[in-house]
Amino acid sequence: MKKAERAGRFFCTVLAAAGAVFLLLPVWGIRADVVLSGSMEPVLRTGSIIFTDTENTAPEPGDIITYRLGNACVTHRVVDKDGDYFITKGDANDGEDASPVKKTQIEGIVLFSVPLLGYAAVFFQKKTVFCLLLLMLAQEIIFLIIQRKGERREKCAGKPYE
Repeated sequence: MKKAERAGRFFCTVLAAAGAVFLLLPVWGIRADVVLSGSMEPVLRTGSIIFTDTENTAPEPGDIITYRLGNACVTHRVVDKDGDYFITKGDANDGEDASPVKKTQIEGIVLFSVPLLGYAAVFFQKKTVFCLLLLMLAQEIIFLIIQRKGERREKCAGKPYE
């Protein structure tokens, strides 16, 4: 097998494994979101992908949380706690958020982030890109089947019939 072919298969295997992990994240109570604004710069950069522990909804001051605000999700740092309410603030913002966050709004505490991966995630969510990737995967599977049949024929070509 050629080096380029091995490298391509390795890349596809790593990509498939990463996809499988992303599919299993919700089972483990972890949610992945893309950072769309710079309100948490430089800790969470725009275009990063953040991983939130949805089973941990009891933050302390200093924790970064993801909470629901209407139909959107916001990720900011908890700066103070007042009973069942949490005062939040984006690290890059001058002031605290306008309204305190109720405990029922909290989706979870952010575990970590991966810079720039969010741009790729948004790109691959587009239907045309997703369809092209499926088409490329189907093509690769067909080529592998044809290659295997060719290798079998070559092995059998040198053997006499018995």
